Amino acid sequence: MAYALAGRCDIDFKTEPIGKGSDGKDVFLSDIWPTRDEVQAVTKSCIDAKMFTDNYATILDGSEMW
Repeated sequence: MAYALAGRCDIDFKTEPIGKGSDGKDVFLSDIWPTRDEVQAVTKSCIDAKMFTDNYATILDGSEMW
């Protein structure tokens, strides 16, 4: 997605902006990249142990071909 925002594939995300903000200032990937705490908060709000238990409880079920 970052490459699409930048509009090219040969970008150095550490030194080159991916675009301009509404204020005309350069925007870097690091400006919009979520922090570890933000990712953790979303993960905690969306994923729980039951999801894994339910999905993996039948993982080996299936035909002999499986």
